[in-house]
Amino acid sequence: MIFFGVSARPKRKRDIPEHRAGKAEGRTSGIEKAHQRPGEKFNAGPEKAPPASGSRLEWVFLGLILIFVVVVRARLLSFPLERDEGEYAYLGQLIQQGFPPYGLAYNMKLPGTYFMYALVMSFFGQNVTGIHLGLMVLNCATIPLVYKIGAKVVNSFAGVIAACCYAFLSLSPSVLGFAGHATHFVVFWAMAGILALLYAQEKEKRHLYFAAGVLLGLAFIMKQPAIFFPLFGAAAIIAHLVQHRTLTLKRVTRSLIPFLAGVLLPLLIMIVYLYRAGVFDKFWFFTFVYSFKYGSQIPPSQAPDIFVANFPGVVDGFFLVWLFGALGLVCLFLHPRLKDRRLTLSLFVVCSFLTVCPGFYFRQHYFVTFLPAVSLMVGVFTDYVYVRSMRILGARSPDYGRVFSGCIAAAVFAAALMVGVVQHGDYMFAKDPGSLCRELYGANPFPESIEVARFIKDHTAAGDKIAVIGSEPQIYFYSDRHSATGYIYTYSLMEIHEYSLDMQKEMASEIEHANPAFVVFVNVATSWLARPDSEKFIFRWSEAYLRAHYSLVGITDIIGPNRTDYKWYNDALGYIPLSPANLLVFQRR
Repeated sequence: MIFFGVSARPKRKRDIPEHRAGKAEGRTSGIEKAHQRPGEKFNAGPEKAPPASGSRLEWVFLGLILIFVVVVRARLLSFPLERDEGEYAYLGQLIQQGFPPYGLAYNMKLPGTYFMYALVMSFFGQNVTGIHLGLMVLNCATIPLVYKIGAKVVNSFAGVIAACCYAFLSLSPSVLGFAGHATHFVVFWAMAGILALLYAQEKEKRHLYFAAGVLLGLAFIMKQPAIFFPLFGAAAIIAHLVQHRTLTLKRVTRSLIPFLAGVLLPLLIMIVYLYRAGVFDKFWFFTFVYSFKYGSQIPPSQAPDIFVANFPGVVDGFFLVWLFGALGLVCLFLHPRLKDRRLTLSLFVVCSFLTVCPGFYFRQHYFVTFLPAVSLMVGVFTDYVYVRSMRILGARSPDYGRVFSGCIAAAVFAAALMVGVVQHGDYMFAKDPGSLCRELYGANPFPESIEVARFIKDHTAAGDKIAVIGSEPQIYFYSDRHSATGYIYTYSLMEIHEYSLDMQKEMASEIEHANPAFVVFVNVATSWLARPDSEKFIFRWSEAYLRAHYSLVGITDIIGPNRTDYKWYNDALGYIPLSPANLLVFQRR
């Protein structure tokens, strides 16, 4: 019997415990050397953790985890795109057509995820299935990275636990894991960068520090809050030099300078590209000037209340796993073999949490960037359970104690994981994507956008422009039609800042100038998030503009969870929507 690379049935003389402990000859065995860190005095006592190097069984277990992820995600491939996905897909579509970001569509996010979507769609197709297939591949590529990081900073047992934890948490509906949000792309590049940094510190190679910086720089251009990952990398380099008493100008030059150069390279390439494409002014305004206004909408005094209100939904189902993560942070300072890793792991936890905090919105999918840190802490906790169990069970029989201790630790983790799997069983194994979309998003018109876009595509030519007055950019993607305005979201128009009225007037002017073939007006509250004191110019303008130049040709009435009525042309005339959540489709006269 083998448990994570530890044999429970010694067959050769050198495998006998006394010989492995060097009792007979005063030597250290190969397995013990594999777990022994450089400069560490070997301890042959019963608290010895599983070996740091991976075994074949561990990779088999990782393979089973990946198979599970593929099976569940395969069920969800046809999940309708929500707004963020629609934005990324539309921008990715424009990039494939040769249009740069911020030219035909404005948004406050950095362009990395747009290019990742363009890349994904070039491989898997410009459709919902292709996008979610790309997400599946990215997620499955991230899981082994989490394993390798856990194996390097703790040991392979903790690495497997961390990888399994991340696989399930990042799949969970509690963080909207089925959707291709920018946070998944951030985590992929961040984990690749941190793993490269660990190798760089191990081998002390400049090119590895540079590579780590490039990868963490790519994480940043996926989404602004990811800046805390490059900051962690820089802090980890300094902490490593301090811990090893090698903080000299020469060592800093050999490590930190190449790293920072790597971080800056993707950013500089992005800036040069956008400047040459002629969209730098729009990029700067929306990603920095307006982004600052967006991030300051919520005062810091309200942040604790918003966090407390939103966090239970994030841990929903997997609350025991999150509890183990919190306990793992405590165990980090109690674990007998992690003294030299405490500072680095603590910095990683803090910086990962900070990626969730900008703006103090604490939305569910924002926590995806925090999941690797939680998963590593769960790995630390589980390994600590192993060490404590080994102290009790391994006193007389180290081999069998090692096996049983590993089984106990894994069983504790598995029980916590199964609570979440059972609670989300319908999501993972039973309900179809359409039903789940309505259950998770309520009256948001994500399934309806497909039908509305199909109608528009069938009644327009390829060069026609359309306008969506509301925040439903997925309609542009589905219909494969360009927007008459760069404002593919209307949230910024409803926020309280000095640019809101100018934005509304600019949107109205762009639509009037483009004279779109169809206009979709979205009567869904969550597509606007209007406030009592929001500027209302856009509503007054759209009512007058549509009455003067357009005819109502379609109504999408979202009546209930299982009913949406579509009325087209004559059927739409005189129809009074039964629900306050509806979409009105207008055709140019």
